[in-house]
Amino acid sequence: MIKATIGNGSFDTEICFPCSETELSSKLGELGMDKEHLSPVATVIEIEPSELSMLIDSEISLDALNYLGRRMDGMERRELNKFLAVLSCDELGKEWDVKSIINLTFNLPRYTLIEDTSDLEHVGLIHMLNIRTAIPTSELENKEWLRAEGQKLLDSGKGIPTDCGLLFENEEISFEEAFNGKTFPPYYCNTAAVVTAEISFGDLTELAELPCEEIAIKKALYRLGAESISDCEISVETTQDIVDEWSAKMIEVEKTKDLFELNRLLKTEGIRLKKEQPEGIFKREIARRLNKEGYNFSFENGEFSVISDGDVIKIRDNDVMYSEGAFSKSGRDKFHALYRLFREVLDYCAVYEKAAPLTADGLSEKYRCLAEFGDAVLAAKYNDEDGFEFVTWFRSSDGKSVCSGNYYDDYNSAKENFSIRSRLINEDRLFGAEELEQIRNCVNFTAKHNSDLRLEDCEFLTKLNEKISGNIPKQQQSCSPEMSM
Repeated sequence: MIKATIGNGSFDTEICFPCSETELSSKLGELGMDKEHLSPVATVIEIEPSELSMLIDSEISLDALNYLGRRMDGMERRELNKFLAVLSCDELGKEWDVKSIINLTFNLPRYTLIEDTSDLEHVGLIHMLNIRTAIPTSELENKEWLRAEGQKLLDSGKGIPTDCGLLFENEEISFEEAFNGKTFPPYYCNTAAVVTAEISFGDLTELAELPCEEIAIKKALYRLGAESISDCEISVETTQDIVDEWSAKMIEVEKTKDLFELNRLLKTEGIRLKKEQPEGIFKREIARRLNKEGYNFSFENGEFSVISDGDVIKIRDNDVMYSEGAFSKSGRDKFHALYRLFREVLDYCAVYEKAAPLTADGLSEKYRCLAEFGDAVLAAKYNDEDGFEFVTWFRSSDGKSVCSGNYYDDYNSAKENFSIRSRLINEDRLFGAEELEQIRNCVNFTAKHNSDLRLEDCEFLTKLNEKISGNIPKQQQSCSPEMSM
């Protein structure tokens, strides 16, 4: 966020960017300006963060400051720290104005910021992801190579100390102009928008995310230099599946160019989506999973009946699972196994239904973003035939695209990989299947051959054995878990 005191003649007011067009119009009134001004300019008196102090006493486009505020709000912590470090680094010899600062937000890969130099592997990872955007999984898992790249960077002697860490300028990456000083580069930042419209005039393009305040479209036309929306080319897309009636409206807008009317319709009616109801997708997915895992089941009157050795287990209403009759011991085990399956499917179906579409350049299929932390993304897509595909990615340093995808048909494996890639869990504190197998063998050996064990020790080892066995994939278990004491 940017907090600035803005002046116009004898008037001044405080504005926090980013803000809505309505909020900005109100502030223009406090500055004695036309509230409907399509290109407001005023003087910066004070500004935070202090790294933007070079803008003080300058006549600045308030729309440009608002756009910069949106760009900064979209940065994750490391990106923001790097952005501020570059602006505060006098050794780079750069002269910054609002145009070049906005362009900096699109050119952050030109710089690498190392906040902690003690972990060479992490230094190498941060630097290589920064300059390459994408890294093959083979290299990503090559810790020796990452440590070597980290050491090479630190040994280059090009690091500049800043309050945020050691800053390197990657001169092999050119600084390119995304912002021409007039029209703003497309930037998707309105999570509530369901329609995006690219408005083109000549060789210039502006993006409108609908529904929006009408003045936002008017300002876009003004920056494009177009007198009317009818002089422009319009390309309309939706971020979600919509009903056929609205699809026809989208196509019609591209012909009639009546973007203002579409915006009004979206405000008054709201776009109607082809929503997959949680119940529907859950029932389709639970049926697919039951079939895949070889269960004998039927579906009638809105509930599943799973039959095994005379035992009947029923699933209905998406959140109730119950049994009929007295279970045998094997029947109880099957009940608990089915219950775990039921809870897992319900979990990822519910998360998927609530998730927003994943916005990233170059994606050929529609994924939904289940979770995002730092530069790691957990996403999923669904179709009736194959069910769910889960994938973890890294976001590129500019936040526009994703790379280095790991794909799974198992939700829990995808979650574990996301936890590692996002560094929510230290990978070195986890055990792989082979390591767990060896630990279990050691537990079994101790239980069988250590005659000094107390009863409570034996009980502890039994529980430990069961816990380890439960975390080894069945296909990787060399033998069934057993304890002899």
